[in-house]
Amino acid sequence: MIHIVFFDIDGTLMHDKQISETTVEAIELLKAQDILPVLATGRPEYEVKPIRERLGIEWALTCNGAHVGYNGRTITGKSFSRSLLRDWLAYAADDSGGRRHTFLLYGASKMYASRPNCPLFLQAREEIGFAEPLSYDSPEELPEIYQCILFCPEEEALPYTKGREEELYIHRWRPWAVDFNPAGVHKAAGVQILLDHLGLRPEQAAAFGDGRNDIEMIRHVGLGVAMGNACAELIACADHVTRHAGDDGILHGVKTLILP
Repeated sequence: MIHIVFFDIDGTLMHDKQISETTVEAIELLKAQDILPVLATGRPEYEVKPIRERLGIEWALTCNGAHVGYNGRTITGKSFSRSLLRDWLAYAADDSGGRRHTFLLYGASKMYASRPNCPLFLQAREEIGFAEPLSYDSPEELPEIYQCILFCPEEEALPYTKGREEELYIHRWRPWAVDFNPAGVHKAAGVQILLDHLGLRPEQAAAFGDGRNDIEMIRHVGLGVAMGNACAELIACADHVTRHAGDDGILHGVKTLILP
């Protein structure tokens, strides 16, 4: 029997930056049966608060599982070392040879950008709907950082990762944008931390997702559901495929796969 369901946000709970009324209905159906809904997203806690509150969800795995929060309060998390952030930000700010890259930095309750007017960040914001990031004067001012997004062409990203492959979990989601998390961090790791905290087993959990960063989570739980709009890699490893996120996919999946 399923006791807990993890939901990705973009392309899963949200379609075209909106949460449909049928998705709200699906979450209410789960709660009425004492099945716990949980957010599991690459976004930071800073951005998911309005979504959490709209859906009445208490638990959130954010930053691709690097941060586990309850109603916005940090329960546990795995952050980057300060020295690594200093190295990355110094290299990104060096505009010699016309190179200057942008980092988006996710803390537990705030989000920062090294160059908020970067065209690539603005493009991502238009496509996905990022919240307004904060600025900072020095890396020493930053809080614990759980996830970074680097905006740069793929061929220019190697200096950030070379020799550090074992220190990082890397998820590229655009040719010009890539997520970095500390090694060992992915959504499945965050899922297991929360399951342990709640005294549940993976076979008692289900998950819905659409992207490559959902693959570990979908494989880890007892019932993995891909959205109809999911990437081919996720569909290939899912137990079931529900409808498109824009075609009541969450409500259809909850009614046909979870509640029976």
